[in-house]
Amino acid sequence: MRPATTGGNATLRSVRARLTFVVLVLAAAAMASACGGGDDRLSQEEFRQQADSICAKYNAKIEALGNPTSVGDIPEFVRGGIPLLQQGVAELRALKPPADLEDDFNRMLDETAKAIPAAQRLADAAENGDAAAVQKAEAVAQAASDSSNRLATDLGLDQCASA
Repeated sequence: MRPATTGGNATLRSVRARLTFVVLVLAAAAMASACGGGDDRLSQEEFRQQADSICAKYNAKIEALGNPTSVGDIPEFVRGGIPLLQQGVAELRALKPPADLEDDFNRMLDETAKAIPAAQRLADAAENGDAAAVQKAEAVAQAASDSSNRLATDLGLDQCASA
């Protein structure tokens, strides 16, 4: 993306980063809810490989949405990403992560729970032209993003941690 020259451009850049974050967080966090008992858990290497593969696929789909070019484009962009989030989560729910990663994935799920409504509030606020609500939603999403990215990085999920 081009460097922002105004507050509006910074908001657009931030919105795109937030939506990418939401996809990544959902992808990694959904693995926590997929944890169940049994002997069918993946090894750490298999889990990381499969999770990163799924995250990479959905990262590409989010990239294909393009970039919002105005504040008015934000709601459509964010709402266009929601079905992608749902599809990615559905795929990741089938994975059985190693038991020793379960606590970190649960924390990622908690962060995801904070980010999803923030993304929806961001779309609503942009649609209504409410700059203060846009900033508030961005702040919530940023805090969740920072935490989630740290967890994904610690877990070795390179494709599931936004840059």
